[in-house]
Amino acid sequence: MALRSRRSAPRRTRGLPAAALIIGLLAAPSLAACGQGNQPAPSPGITTPASPGTASPGSGSPGAPSESTPPTTEEGTAMDADLTIVLTSAGSDARVERKLVCKDSQPADGSTVRDADAACAALTKHGEKVFFELPDRNRICTQQYGGPQQARVTGTISGREVDKQFSLTDGCKISEWNSMQALLGSRAGEA
Repeated sequence: MALRSRRSAPRRTRGLPAAALIIGLLAAPSLAACGQGNQPAPSPGITTPASPGTASPGSGSPGAPSESTPPTTEEGTAMDADLTIVLTSAGSDARVERKLVCKDSQPADGSTVRDADAACAALTKHGEKVFFELPDRNRICTQQYGGPQQARVTGTISGREVDKQFSLTDGCKISEWNSMQALLGSRAGEA
């Protein structure tokens, strides 16, 4: 009986290293994507940059200015903005239009968003990434639904044209909305 248990033990453990290798290979892409969860990223194909060629070939980073493009507003630097925000809800005819005007990152006359100070601050902090950076093609977005709210933002930020759609149809888009909540309103539909 002792011989039988010795023979069966190696059979049970032979597949264990192969199974561990397969599990490790399957889990690696998921674990690599976890480190990107706190950074809101723009949705592919939604933003229209003012000039093609915002990323120079071989520059190593998307959105890095090439020598032929004008300098961009870096995160946290003062900027001017003149934006129209149109808020809608899928399946409804309701439409709310707001305006945001910022001069040197401070609210200016003509702003109708609820908290223009916070909206200008959000643009200064996150505007470059949300409106102008190209998204990482390898990012993975959670498949979750945040609500029927939608927004379209048009106008200019520091002289660059903006035409961007926002929605709450996956985790990446929800993260974008949250970073611009002062501009768009809460996910509950407040403007």
